[in-house]
Amino acid sequence: MTPLLRSLLLLALALLIAAPTPGAVGSCGGDELTEEAEVTSYCQEREQLICERKRRRGDLDDDGAQLCRHEVIELCAKRFWPNDCRPTKRVARACLNALRSLDTLEIKDETKNIEECKAESLCTIEGEGPVSIGDEGSAGEGSE
Repeated sequence: MTPLLRSLLLLALALLIAAPTPGAVGSCGGDELTEEAEVTSYCQEREQLICERKRRRGDLDDDGAQLCRHEVIELCAKRFWPNDCRPTKRVARACLNALRSLDTLEIKDETKNIEECKAESLCTIEGEGPVSIGDEGSAGEGSE
């Protein structure tokens, strides 16, 4: 065996030994998606996506959508999670992804008609089933 071939084989073996195993990438800490979602940023992104969905459906013109997106910043500054509802970043992200999807664009009243955005989906406590958050259906948020 030539020295060059031997060096290449040793390099390939070293790379195989040093490479992470499947599923090990990013496993050196907790899963950040299990942390509680931050209500203000979630609310702002969700409501701005709803404004954009309304614009795309033709329910709002460009100026109306811009005003809508601006108004939610103040609206969401006053929101909080109820005591019995602490959605994780994972379930909040699932709702935001569903709102971004063109497949759900024609679904109106998003927080009641898109499964991932329903209060029952956001406020499920692990092992205990859905949590009741009242009649508002406000995706786990209330105003102060």
